[in-house]
Amino acid sequence: MNGLPTPSVPGRRAGRFPSQHTAAVLGSALALAASAVHAQESPNVPAATQPSVGSFYLRERLHYVALSDDPSPADREVDKFVSTTSLAYGLARAWSVSLEVPLAYERSDAAGDGTTGAFGLNDLSLTVKWRPWQHDLGPVDSLRFALFGGVEVPSGDGDFSSHSFDPFIGGVFTGIMGRHGVNAAVTYKHNDGRTTHTTRAGDGTADALRCDGSYLFRLRPAAYGAHTTAATYLTLEVNSLYETNGDSEVIVGPGILYEARTFAFEATLGLPVLRAADERPTTELIVALGVRFLF
Repeated sequence: MNGLPTPSVPGRRAGRFPSQHTAAVLGSALALAASAVHAQESPNVPAATQPSVGSFYLRERLHYVALSDDPSPADREVDKFVSTTSLAYGLARAWSVSLEVPLAYERSDAAGDGTTGAFGLNDLSLTVKWRPWQHDLGPVDSLRFALFGGVEVPSGDGDFSSHSFDPFIGGVFTGIMGRHGVNAAVTYKHNDGRTTHTTRAGDGTADALRCDGSYLFRLRPAAYGAHTTAATYLTLEVNSLYETNGDSEVIVGPGILYEARTFAFEATLGLPVLRAADERPTTELIVALGVRFLF
């Protein structure tokens, strides 16, 4: 671990076994190493991390999305609130499975029809992740690559569902080097849905290609030590989406991540730098909050 102290004990001869103080520092370093790797998962970008064997990883995220320029006859302006519960489980050293359950509330202001609101269940997502490659450079520093795939399962809840099983596949690279972390992911999803003018980017009748990247800087501590119990990261994300009907968008967002040994808190802001959509409303603003638990 960068900056990890290797203390000596006055008056004691070095032997085969470390001193109690050194052992405590090393033990703290190893405990923080596992949580530090999980911290490299930025709020809106996948990472090549997963729970240890037999462990669960619970994540709750709340997104606010403002949409405008609706191409449908309703000419809507939409405010969306989506609460997504994710639960991952470590099946084996390199395998995990996860389930996402998104609940959504949409408030629409349609031309001539006033404001309406609706609450429902978006499609569920079942994912299997496999990490075929990992190269550890130190107690925390690590390079990892993972493949993942799964299917979005229709909730059947009216316009909140695509009413189709939509498979997806992707890969992600994660690098942790000192105070710096990077993630780069590509995901392709085949959409069988029949819903047009959906408010969910990447759904509808066209296939979707996502390219996501993030950079994390560990603001504090500058170096881990025996008494370190938490870390704070600044994050910067780029989320891009291209749909085979020609719609596309690029979202850039700064954020912050606070990570302790068994929980984490995250917040991020998303601002569009490219919007070109003819089949759905375009994104004006994204605000996201989240909390994670490891157990």
